[in-house]
Amino acid sequence: MKSTFDEAGGAGVAEPTRKMREEIVDWLKDAYAMERGLEAALLKQSKEESLSAHVRERASIHLEETKRHAEEVRSCLQQLGTDTSALKTGMGAIGQSAKGMMTMFANDQQIKDLLDGYMMENFEIASYTALEAAADRAGFAQVAELCRRIIPDEERMAQAIIEAIPQEVESHLFEKARESAD
Repeated sequence: MKSTFDEAGGAGVAEPTRKMREEIVDWLKDAYAMERGLEAALLKQSKEESLSAHVRERASIHLEETKRHAEEVRSCLQQLGTDTSALKTGMGAIGQSAKGMMTMFANDQQIKDLLDGYMMENFEIASYTALEAAADRAGFAQVAELCRRIIPDEERMAQAIIEAIPQEVESHLFEKARESAD
């Protein structure tokens, strides 16, 4: 029995070409690397004492979602007869580590990390939206469905961050004012 990854289906859906399949596989590898790279940032956020308990808890929940997303993307790749890219995964981890190191010595580290987190969640939303559109067009129904399941998790995290930023900024500024008064 052929999997839905091997065949196009539905009226008006073009037979996936080799190039379309290669592009979808490449984007899935990017998605896997992106998810794995974000694990360290989410772990850092979940433990950052200067952030509110709500932000830390949401980061902890999203860390588990992110790990699940990575495993689901890996499963899709395996069903397509390929695997993750060690190079892309390594580069994703290095990129996130570099960002973490750049903010480590900033006096507003937690704010910069939140801004980066918001940016990355929106990048994930856009990436999965593009991958979903490509998968729909090529007839890779399971890939498209995976993207549709992941996007709401990313949207919830982005929303939690944007809602938390004003309070986190206020707390940060209050702490800096208190420190300078001492």
